[in-house]
Parts: sequence; structure tokens; C-alpha cells
Amino acid sequence: MSRAISKNYPRSAKEKTLWLAVVATIFVLSLSVSYSLRILPLGAVLLIGTVPLLTLLLIIHQETSLLLVVTAYFGAGYLYPDVVVQGLVRSIVLLFIGLALLFQLLLKKSLTRTSTPLDKFLAFWLMVIAASFVYGFYVEGNSMRYLLGDTYKLTEIILIFWLTTVLVKKTSQVRFLIWGFLAVALAFGMLDSLIFFKQAPLFGDILLARVRAAAQFSSIFAFLLVLSLVLHEKSTTTRAILGVLGFFFFMSFSLTFLRTGYIAIPLTLAVLLPLYLYKRRRYVLPTLAKLAALVVFLLIFIGVFNLILTSIDPNMDIIRASVLRFSSLITPASEDPMGVRMLEISSIISEALAQNPLLGKGLGGQYYGATLVEAEVEWGVKHYVHNNYFDFLIRTGVLGLVVFIILAFKYLKAAIRFYLRSRDSFYQGSLLGCIAVFVCSCVIALSTSILYSPFLFMMMGLTFCLGRLEEREVRMLQRT
Repeated sequence: MSRAISKNYPRSAKEKTLWLAVVATIFVLSLSVSYSLRILPLGAVLLIGTVPLLTLLLIIHQETSLLLVVTAYFGAGYLYPDVVVQGLVRSIVLLFIGLALLFQLLLKKSLTRTSTPLDKFLAFWLMVIAASFVYGFYVEGNSMRYLLGDTYKLTEIILIFWLTTVLVKKTSQVRFLIWGFLAVALAFGMLDSLIFFKQAPLFGDILLARVRAAAQFSSIFAFLLVLSLVLHEKSTTTRAILGVLGFFFFMSFSLTFLRTGYIAIPLTLAVLLPLYLYKRRRYVLPTLAKLAALVVFLLIFIGVFNLILTSIDPNMDIIRASVLRFSSLITPASEDPMGVRMLEISSIISEALAQNPLLGKGLGGQYYGATLVEAEVEWGVKHYVHNNYFDFLIRTGVLGLVVFIILAFKYLKAAIRFYLRSRDSFYQGSLLGCIAVFVCSCVIALSTSILYSPFLFMMMGLTFCLGRLEEREVRMLQRT
């Protein structure tokens, strides 16, 4: 067998592998000697060692780069609280992707990508962004820091969408990205949960101890993605693994007390359930029975988990704290953050849209709004907008928001069409998960700028890659 393998294994490939192994060994030994002799500090050694490793990894498995961008988006805040530095970290990863694609272009003389019905709208959106940049720079004279930041946020998500359709060409790559994201969300959820349980006894109030870090959004997306995969998974072992992960993600989401999430999950499920039942219309009653059992089991799990925590510490009543957070959402007072966000919206309407409804205040635009400081409302010039749709309005005006809304409808139409036509269980679960992430993001965007997420646009790109891959497989089966 070994002889047969050696015959089939190209000699050039053997030589390349051996050459790479020798170079890697010399490189590692050089770094080790440099650190041992105190020529280089540990930080420099790690940096020098990571750069070529990442470059090699991006050349061999290019889809890893997308996972790195997503990881940096959710987790860079642990090390770098400044959003500008977080953007720089992601831009470095994008630079590596560009170098890898340039290397591929030089070797193969061409690059192929999955075409999508969103391409024309994204190109028009880029023109709106360019016009908003010019308006913000020359007419409004906006701060260069905010101007460049807004430009980067808007172009980054479009670039991620385009790169996804370039890099992902195999089903194995989609599996890697989905399971890789679940692993990243698991790590963030564990870290944030540990921080929460460490802080809770010190603060004496679990709402003060809540962690507003990576798990706040990655857990809710991972939970919906896992739920979509479980509904279509046929393997009992894989379904059991996904089920355990789903309960953990729901628990870590619960510990963040994300008020918008309390609304986003039910509304997202209200969209997913009719789609799933229509897809499984021949088995409606068994499907409803399974879903009802899942909901009951989830409620029992939450109750038991809360009972265990309160028996250890009476202050650790997660259900009571969740009710308090939700009640502040539906009955906001003027001094409550939700009340402040309503003041933000009214300020943007009166300042930005009344003066220039077409382009707003341009990229980098600011407005006179309210901020909650120690339970008191303070007024001043602000840049950040909690409501993502009004963020579009103040940066790119009505024109930019209309383009995004059309983009959203075109995407949902295509994603639903791919899902309803899909026959493979993995494709069905993945496509339903992509739809879930998009719908959930659109709901959460009412309270924060989640639509600028590279993860969201990576999932949108994966939707078209999945659809085209399955169509290609069907055509190949028909030919045979």
C-alpha cells in the first residue's frame, strides 16, 4: 500500500513538502536561538513567528482568513477597547487575504467568484458611499477620524461579502467556516461566562456584573445557527453535539441580558418556523411535536439552571434579572437608555434629514444628542448612533438606506428560494441558519450598529456559495 501511495504521490509535491519542512525547522530554530540568547524579546518572536504561519495558512486554506476576520470582529475588544485599533486589526487580516489572492492571481493568472444578484446593488451602494464621503469631507467638513472610520466600516462589509464569494468554492470550506465560528463562539461564551461568575459576587447585583463583550452577539447568532442545523441534521451523534452546544449558547446569551435579544429571538423564530414547516409540510404534526418538546425542555433547563444558581447565591436569579431588563425595554423612561435612544432619533431627524435628506450629514457626520451619564441625561455632540437604520440615514441619507433595504429584500428572496429548493440536509440547515442570522441582525439593528458586522456579510456571501454549490451538484447528478 505504501508503495502504491508513493507512486501516486507526485515527486514534486514530495520535494515541496520536504523543502517546506526544512525551511520551517530552520526558521523555528533561529527564533528559538534568538530568544535564548536574548537577541529578540518574546513579543517580537511571537510576532515574527505568527506572520509567516498565517501567510502559509491563508495560502493553503484561504477560507481561514474569513474566520480570522470574524474572530477579530467579535474578540478584538478584549485586548483593544478602542474601535479604531479593532478596525486596524481586522484591516491587517484583510491585507493578508489580499496578499494571498495576489499570490494566487500570479500563479493561476485568474480569479473566479460566485456571481450574485446583489452585485449591481453593492456597486451602486459603493457609489453612494463615495458620494457621502465627498459630501462629508468637502461640504460638512466632518472630523477625519470619523470620516475614515465610517468609510472603513461600510467598505469592509462589502469587501467581506465579495471575498467570501471568491474564496469559498467547496462544501468542505463551508463546513469549516460554520464549525469554526461555533468553536469561536464557544470560546467567547466560556470566557464571558467565567468573567460574569467572577464579578457577580463582587458587585452583588448580577445586572451590574453582566459582560458586554464578544458573547453578547456571537452567542445569539451561534444559538440560531445551531438550532437551524439541528432541525435538518440526520446524524444522531452530530445532532447531540449540536444540541449540547445550543444549550450552552443559550445560557451564555442569557448571562449577557441583551434586551434586544429577547425580542430578536422570538421574531427570528417567527420567520424560521413557517419556512421550516412549509419545507416539511408532509410532516407538519411530527415536526410541531418535536419543536414543542424542544421548547418545553429548554424552559425546564432554564428553570433548573436558575434554581441551581439561586441555591448557591440568592442574588444569582437570572430569570428575575431578565424580567427586569425586559420590563425596562417595554416601559422606557426618559432617563432610561431606551429613552435616550428615542432622543437620538428625534435629533437625527431634525438635524440631518431636515437639512439634507438625500445624503444626511455625510460620512463622519455628527449630531447634537443625549447621553446617559450616571443616571442623568447629558446633551452634547455625538457620532455613534444606536439605531443602525438611522445610522445609515445620518451617514448616507435616504439614498443609502433605500439601497440597503432593497439589498435586504433581494437577499432574503434569493436565500428563501435556495432553501426551499434545497434537498441536502446540510445545505438546508446552513441556508436556514444564514437566514436566521440575517433576520436576527435586522432586529438587533434597532438598538445597535450590528449591520456593520463582517460575520453577517460573510453569511450572506455563504448563502450564494451554498446555493450555487448545490445547483452544481444537482447538474452533475443529472448528467450521470
